[in-house]
Amino acid sequence: MTFKKYLAVACALFIAASLASPATASAGWLSRFFAKKAPVAPSLAQIYPIQNEKSFQAVARVFSKTPFNNPELEYSIMLPKDWKPQATIQSAAVGGLGREIISEVARYRSPVINTMTAVVIVKSIQLDREITAGNWLKNYIYSNSCTPQGKMIVINDKRAEANCITTLNGNISYTHALAAINGDNLVLVEFRNPLYLTGPLEFLAKTALDSFKFILVTNSPIEKQKLFSFANVITFSYPASWTPNDLDTSGNNTMSMQLFNENDGRRKKKQINGMIRFVVIRRDSETSLIKESAAIKKYFNDFLGLKFVKLISSEKEPAAPRFLFSRYEVYEMSTKNAATQDQEAHILVLGSKSWYVFAFLLTPTANNNFYTWACNTRAFNLIVKSIH
Repeated sequence: MTFKKYLAVACALFIAASLASPATASAGWLSRFFAKKAPVAPSLAQIYPIQNEKSFQAVARVFSKTPFNNPELEYSIMLPKDWKPQATIQSAAVGGLGREIISEVARYRSPVINTMTAVVIVKSIQLDREITAGNWLKNYIYSNSCTPQGKMIVINDKRAEANCITTLNGNISYTHALAAINGDNLVLVEFRNPLYLTGPLEFLAKTALDSFKFILVTNSPIEKQKLFSFANVITFSYPASWTPNDLDTSGNNTMSMQLFNENDGRRKKKQINGMIRFVVIRRDSETSLIKESAAIKKYFNDFLGLKFVKLISSEKEPAAPRFLFSRYEVYEMSTKNAATQDQEAHILVLGSKSWYVFAFLLTPTANNNFYTWACNTRAFNLIVKSIH
């Protein structure tokens, strides 16, 4: 076959193949000449090299500080050694923290990463009400117009972490936040980075927050606790900010008392923000759990003007061995008074050989006033756990 015939046959075969499957022919033949390789996205390690424990430990340094010369605020945190502490302006008076002001006590800034920097900000506030770290952090996020990202991680009552997105002066930041309580002090650690650096800095942010610790750890509660005893029936402790009212402890068969969570009246008219009531009843032939429970329900309906709407939860509450049974239930309540907010009722029932014990909390719902609800439920839970 001559060269001209060979070329003609080859061209014919190529044209036929193109007509039969133009897309395949284009992709399979022309791409070898004209296709360009897709750009490869840089890896996380290329953007920021610290992506595992080994690479972090190779450059880690311990930063520590004792804000306001308070031993219970002394902390340490591990960050890369090329991060630099920055001067901060403390917004609380020298020598202590303001109970209603969160103060910035330290700031550490990263070197430039892809034209931007990240920062770790340490803040502190002195608490005056019992509250868990998780609920305090949740309230802080809601109050500061942050958009939560993912689920909160609650390590225990005194330590919790959460992520959120914030916009400040037109800049969008991703914040990894840690709230930690020591005594009556709460420290908030915020790892803030530009939104586009969230992935590359995620390992470092989590590792840095996990490394935060108090040097002098105390198990002291936020508030001083006071003792109260119903003769030889029960003894319990309660936060000092709650005020005893309507004590009736002289009866042989029935005793009662109330605790009020009241504001201090400095900024607005004094009002009750939560109530805890105890009623203890001697068991005899004239009493029964059903009868006494009905009396408590009547007290809610007739005296307090509250109606049971829905059972939210019901569980057995761990109690001292001398109690034969225990129950803890939470109810959604509605009010007959249009000027009053709906409430939430937490009810504890204990029974020993000789006594019934009813304890209940009335509080605004979390939707109506989250911070008050968080403080009230925390106080009640601590009281319940202290009963012996």
